[in-house]
Amino acid sequence: MVVNLYVDHMMSTPPQSAEEVWNATREHAKLFSEAAHRIGLTTSEYREFQNALLDGKAIYITLPRKIDVMAGDRHGSIYVVRHAVLPNNVAGWKVVLSSGAVVYVPQSCGNLAMSRLKKVKPHVAAQRQVYVPPRPLPPPPPPPPLPPEQPVIFVPPPPPAPPIPPELPPPAHVSVKGGFAFFFLPIVLFFHQNQTQNQNQQQNCNQGSNAMGVCSQSQGQSSH
Repeated sequence: MVVNLYVDHMMSTPPQSAEEVWNATREHAKLFSEAAHRIGLTTSEYREFQNALLDGKAIYITLPRKIDVMAGDRHGSIYVVRHAVLPNNVAGWKVVLSSGAVVYVPQSCGNLAMSRLKKVKPHVAAQRQVYVPPRPLPPPPPPPPLPPEQPVIFVPPPPPAPPIPPELPPPAHVSVKGGFAFFFLPIVLFFHQNQTQNQNQQQNCNQGSNAMGVCSQSQGQSSH
């Protein structure tokens, strides 16, 4: 829909000042309130716009050609056109609200129009991060020395040694010949000793020795 500023105007005669626009908003309050609502103004924003008309904050300028939204009045019915494009060199008033909305009023028709300034986020260049290589960590301490290895074998132990039997005396096994020899040996020694003693005494007697009357006794024994 194309807004015909010469037909679909909200004021019957072109206003000559911002105060006349304010007076129209008061005389046709319902019409202007609905138009303000249709173009997207809140109640507080519309009230701020009305006060700016009286406070001298409305600036008379050449309106921009492109406006976000504009209201029109066709036979008492309010409608809106979005992304409206105005003819060249259309004069009117501009009111900047605290919310960032900008209200325009073309002088030729007194219609309400509004554009909201797009908030441009400032582009902040990302800070260059200088890569700093991490410092090498100190080498870990050497592990503690391992305990000495203990070899493990699987060999059965040797069997226990048999007990040593006590030593027994040799068996008394004597031959018959050897038995007779052991039996007659003391007798032979006795006679031999006695004979040796008699010979010694006889020799002493022959040499004239008769101590203790041994010669007479030995002679007497020999005579028997």
